[in-house]
Amino acid sequence: MRNTSLLIKQLLCMVVLMITHTLLFSQSVGNSVSILGVDGKKYTGVIKNITKEWYQIKYDDYDALRWFTANQFTIINTGNEPINLVGKGVNFIGTDGKTYTGIVQEVQGNKYRIKYDGYDFESWLDRDQFSTNTVRRVTTNTNVSNRANETETNNTNINAATALKNIYNFGSGKGWSSPLFDVKYSSFIQNFSPSDLQALCSFLQKAKTASAQFFALKSLLTADSYETVSNFISQLNEHDEAYQQENCVITKQRSIIQQWQFSCSVTVLQTYLADLCPRYAWEVKQIANYDKVAADLTYPMAVQQKEMLEKYGGVATPRGDVSGTAIGIITGLNELVGAIIGVNFYAQETTAEPMPEIFSKMRNQLDRGINMPLLIGFTGSAIRHFILALRYRKTNTGYQYLIYDPWEGKCDYINESSIMQGSIHPLMSGTTITLAYYYPVN
Repeated sequence: MRNTSLLIKQLLCMVVLMITHTLLFSQSVGNSVSILGVDGKKYTGVIKNITKEWYQIKYDDYDALRWFTANQFTIINTGNEPINLVGKGVNFIGTDGKTYTGIVQEVQGNKYRIKYDGYDFESWLDRDQFSTNTVRRVTTNTNVSNRANETETNNTNINAATALKNIYNFGSGKGWSSPLFDVKYSSFIQNFSPSDLQALCSFLQKAKTASAQFFALKSLLTADSYETVSNFISQLNEHDEAYQQENCVITKQRSIIQQWQFSCSVTVLQTYLADLCPRYAWEVKQIANYDKVAADLTYPMAVQQKEMLEKYGGVATPRGDVSGTAIGIITGLNELVGAIIGVNFYAQETTAEPMPEIFSKMRNQLDRGINMPLLIGFTGSAIRHFILALRYRKTNTGYQYLIYDPWEGKCDYINESSIMQGSIHPLMSGTTITLAYYYPVN
């Protein structure tokens, strides 16, 4: 089996699965920490709670809380340095490899706003991206020329913020966003300095269409790196807007198909991730026949599903061969999806509640932009199968749900009344199903 990190790089929107780090200092609530993801990128956060050997960490840049053991992170703020670094002189390495100096202007969590010495430029840096000078620096008074430029600078900042909001609103108006991403967008930009807002705007405007600009922005919101999104923009710019829209949205009638007998769970996860991250949806749709069963099981989508299935304890066998092993979805759902959207899923047996209440709760989650995996059974059989509820709409005859079935690799709207009666026609015909479990969040 391939190295797991390769799978994550292929599959995820920079989700934060952690590898072991050596613990250097004691841990306390309020400590800033650094975590290295398998993608090689450093993530930072703050310890919010400690329970026995578990540490709850709030990520600095994402609306997510995760529990870790002590060997999965390192302490950044050890208590040996002054907590307030405002006014402190610092050294750091620029992207050009040169050493620069500056002064800390502001601190927010583990983010430090640095004013460059000798340049009219500021940037937000993580604590591990700079070292402090031995002599405390004092900022100078703003000179007359800077005051004269203040109005022009403010206007530029306002224009950048407006342009960014317009980019986001364009995609939201197309139905490509949700209240969950509204919150993520606001959280994403709220700590940006004015110069960073302008830089982000310029970065996104490298995309040549309004659709491409939104898809790039949404991919950033799912924790894709700027380098990854820059490459994504370059690929988008090679195609017209209609092609971009077709290939950055996974919930078309044809979607990712299940390649193995028991890979419905991980195929649902693939589709969930592609619905969240346009860059991943794009990568999936660049794979030839991603929506067809592969004759050759070294085919990329088959390899990805096999690796995921085996990672979570399953055994992959070809479709029709029931000698393999199926797995649940909760662990992967929380590690892969929950890490992006900042929620925790748990299974709820449908027999515990009346069906109308279940569908009402599902609609509440879908209203937030949280897709709902469902586990169904088949009358007269012990077989279970995962499907995914992606959207819903209200018609004159009642509610309809956009359901994705990995076995056929299709999405379609199904009447709520039909599901209650044991049918998800036209996705499955001639089969009576039962709804066994659904997956609320807390």
